[in-house]
Amino acid sequence: MLAVDIQAPDLLSDEARIRERLASYLQAQTKRPWTLGKFTRYAVGFSWITYGFDAREDGGAEQGLILRLGPPYGLFAPYSALPQHASLKLLEGSTVPAPRSYWWSDDASILGAPFFISERVAGSAPVPWMSATATGFEESYRKNIGAQFVSAIAGLHTAEWRGQEGFVDNGITVDNAAIRQIEEWEANRQRWALKPYPMLTWAFRWLRRNLPVAPRVSLVHGDYRLGNFLEQNGRITAILDWELVHLGDPHEDLGWAFLPQYSGGSGLVCRLLSKEDFIAQYEREAGFKVQPASLHFYLVFSLVKLALTHIAAVRCFEEGRFNDMRMPAMGTQIAPVLRQISKLLPVEGA
Repeated sequence: MLAVDIQAPDLLSDEARIRERLASYLQAQTKRPWTLGKFTRYAVGFSWITYGFDAREDGGAEQGLILRLGPPYGLFAPYSALPQHASLKLLEGSTVPAPRSYWWSDDASILGAPFFISERVAGSAPVPWMSATATGFEESYRKNIGAQFVSAIAGLHTAEWRGQEGFVDNGITVDNAAIRQIEEWEANRQRWALKPYPMLTWAFRWLRRNLPVAPRVSLVHGDYRLGNFLEQNGRITAILDWELVHLGDPHEDLGWAFLPQYSGGSGLVCRLLSKEDFIAQYEREAGFKVQPASLHFYLVFSLVKLALTHIAAVRCFEEGRFNDMRMPAMGTQIAPVLRQISKLLPVEGA
């Protein structure tokens, strides 16, 4: 667990101090003074704090940057910035559109929380709750973006992470990748749940009894879906929100992307492609067959993760750690997700 500066909440609420300390940090890293423009805080996500700003290194051109901070009161705290930074560095120059990450630190004394600084990429994020007739989801558009969406995740899952800076396998293998995730999220349930949820007990029992073997140990994004990429002029410019990135079974990302929450009632994966077209392209580019049993396993697991994320949000709000009314609102989605889980699990004893 990361050490947390007890002054962090005060610092994180003081934008002027963050700008001052960030300028000093950048100067220390580059040995040149920096001029930082106005900060814009993005009201996105439920976990990390995100600022966009323009910056100019002495003698250099102005550039757009993103600062992401993992506050000690965040939804999935405590945080480390290293997994995100290492993943983005790994993907530089690859076929996966990802922002360049320049600096990172887990030292909370610098800015009040772990942080990393990346480039600001142009584009906007299509969201899963847009209507089916919304501009930008006509057939030619969705098929074009859908093909890029599949290519990006196939590229991520085939990226060679072994031996790269910031990556340690910690004993993860094709045989234990699934149980490692089950154990992690069971621990999260113990940490977050304010009351028992029998459906989650049933789901975890079923998951433990049906552990798949991974086709390979790959980099897993952890939140790969519509809404977590930027698009501009028919091109995906950046995959975003890497806070749940980890090593594991690539089927895990497919299960999450296939959640009905992101289909908008369209019957398509993330409102983009049919399941058949998604899988066919993915298999060609990733180089292995998608196993129906593994996909079903990770669809159940994804719903469990989603329910627990809603549960975490409620606890975060109840404890006064995050004064955001979206948090208790997420609690209204716990029961619907648990009902979805029940429809995917066999009748006990059957």
